[in-house]
Amino acid sequence: MVRGNVRARRAKISQKKRRQWSAREKLMVIAYYEQGYSKRSTAAKFEIEPKQLRDWLKNKDQLMIVAPYIQKLVKGARPKYQQLETELIEWFRDSRRQLKTISRYMIQAKACSLAKKPLYQRVYPDIREAKFSQNWVDGFMYRNNLVNRKKTTIARRLPDDYIEQQNQFLSYVLFRRTEHQYPLSLIANMDETPMAFNLPSNTTLEHRGTKSVAILSTGHERANFTVVLACMANGEKLPPVIIFNLVNIPREDFPDGVIVRANPNGWMNEEEMTWWIENIWTQRAKQGSNPRSLLVLDSFSVHKTDAIKRRFHRKNTDLAIIPGGLTSRLQPIDVSLNKSFKAKMRHLYDHWMNEAIKEYTPSGKIKRPSYSLVANWVKESWDAIDTNLIIRSFKCCGVSNAMDGTEDDLIFNFNKVQKINNKGRGIEANDEIHEESSNSDYEPDDNGSDDSDNSGCESDDDYYNKNENRNVLQDWN
Repeated sequence: MVRGNVRARRAKISQKKRRQWSAREKLMVIAYYEQGYSKRSTAAKFEIEPKQLRDWLKNKDQLMIVAPYIQKLVKGARPKYQQLETELIEWFRDSRRQLKTISRYMIQAKACSLAKKPLYQRVYPDIREAKFSQNWVDGFMYRNNLVNRKKTTIARRLPDDYIEQQNQFLSYVLFRRTEHQYPLSLIANMDETPMAFNLPSNTTLEHRGTKSVAILSTGHERANFTVVLACMANGEKLPPVIIFNLVNIPREDFPDGVIVRANPNGWMNEEEMTWWIENIWTQRAKQGSNPRSLLVLDSFSVHKTDAIKRRFHRKNTDLAIIPGGLTSRLQPIDVSLNKSFKAKMRHLYDHWMNEAIKEYTPSGKIKRPSYSLVANWVKESWDAIDTNLIIRSFKCCGVSNAMDGTEDDLIFNFNKVQKINNKGRGIEANDEIHEESSNSDYEPDDNGSDDSDNSGCESDDDYYNKNENRNVLQDWN
């Protein structure tokens, strides 16, 4: 019995020993010992080994001068490329003094750039083979007491009856797929994404304990434009469309593969939607015909006008309208693609803010990036989206899963999509984990005038008939 108690006490001490004690906690233990208690009784009181107490007493002078949260006085072995890291941390501090955003990726890229200097190649002959991996970035941040800081966001609240609504939506999609047997190349999703010319990241590396974290911006927060993204369930991407808040399209050299439009409001309206159907959506089939297709759209009122429904009907397109407030669960682009797309856009913006020589307005503001530069960012960001991520997003939303039920485990399994989105802790991992719904500005009429009363029970046939009225029109002539 006594032996068992000793084993339990040793196990408890071992577990206590494994945890890291801060400098403040260590000084608290030392203060208790200095009240006249023995080392053994003090160690038993705080469930530590006597050797730990001896080490803390030995380093008491250092513990008195370090920050209270410090857990280790010795941060390990010296860095392999000491001089390079010294210049790198100076670059970091100088950038942060200018309120520039610094990410893990930028630290890694800057280290690779510094490694090409002849000075460091003479001092460190093996630096040519250095890869400066994510583990190296972890060590650099730990050695220099850097952490990733970000602002908090409030997630949108789902409707109270969201489970019933999402089940009805998925039932309608399954009904349509069973009826028409669409191939994955003809199941699509389109979404309008509001963007701003001022795209600072919400996160930056900063020294631990910094009270205020500011980020430099151009000051053009209200200068907005719209990006229209569309993709197919097989991973194919349709050309992105940019709608600028202009009367005419600017005379600049825009990249191929991006369509530029202009209207006085800078967002999607019925005229722009009609243009998108005729010029982008009709290209979904290479043969130039209009094969039977399924298009998932959110509840933006422009998507539900009679004229738009008729035009989609002429293109042999069945619409599946996502119930208002559920785009964060049922719209593939909104579930994960927008987050990855915007993260890449912010990375390009941050690089431009840090590296490019910028012009200033007469009032002293940084001139916003040109329309052609933004178009290049949109193209590069959209091209960088992983095809596998698109395929998984459709399955995660329950839109393209196998109809025999073998892929039902993927529905609402956001973890699998997140792993694809953040693999390698690249650019996407530096963005917010919970992005606000990107089409919040596009849902002024979530409920719609043509939604019927949901009270009482309804049969499957009643539901499908109701959605026929909501998604397509019956009388076309």
